[in-house]
Amino acid sequence: MLNRKSLGAAAVAAVCCAPVLSVPQAQAAPAVVSARPKTGARIGQIRIKRMHLKADVRQGVGQAVLRRAVGHYLGTGLPGRDGNTVLLGHRTTWLHPFNKLDRMRRGDRIVLRVGRKTYVYRVSVKRVIKPRDRRALEPVPFKRRSAPNGQYVTLITCTPKGSDRRRLVVVGKLQPKR
Repeated sequence: MLNRKSLGAAAVAAVCCAPVLSVPQAQAAPAVVSARPKTGARIGQIRIKRMHLKADVRQGVGQAVLRRAVGHYLGTGLPGRDGNTVLLGHRTTWLHPFNKLDRMRRGDRIVLRVGRKTYVYRVSVKRVIKPRDRRALEPVPFKRRSAPNGQYVTLITCTPKGSDRRRLVVVGKLQPKR
C-alpha cells in the first residue's frame, strides 16, 4: 500500500523548472519491494509521436534521474500491472522530455516499451492541477481511495513553461490487445 502522505507535493515539485530537491519516496509493501528496480535503473522507454518524444524511463524522481530520463515514481504501478504508472519529467530543463506535453489530445497514443513488451495507452484525461493535489497518483487517477481496475499511465510536469505554479497531468488508459 502506498504511503499517501509522502506522495504529492515534494515529488511532483521535483519535475519543476526550479532546481530539484531531494524527494521522499513512497514505500511499497515488503513483498513488492524486491521486484522493483533500483533507483536509477532503466525500466524502459517512452514514445509519444505527437510530442516527437523518445526517452528512457528510469526508476525514481530525484535530480540524478530526471537529468537524464523520465522518472518513474516509486510506489506507483509498473507497466503491465494493474494500477497507475506515474511518470515525471522536466518541461524546460535538462532533457526536457515533457516540453510539449500540453499538445497532447484525447486519443493520442503513449507507448511504453519494457523489455520485449510494448504497452499502448490512449490519452483519456488532460488536467491542470495545484501542486499539492495528489489525486493523479491514485491507482485510478483522480478517483480517491480507488482500487486498481485497469492499467493507467500518468505523465506529470510543471505548467506554465518556466513556472512551478501548477502541474500539467496527462492520463492514458491501456488499450486492449487486438
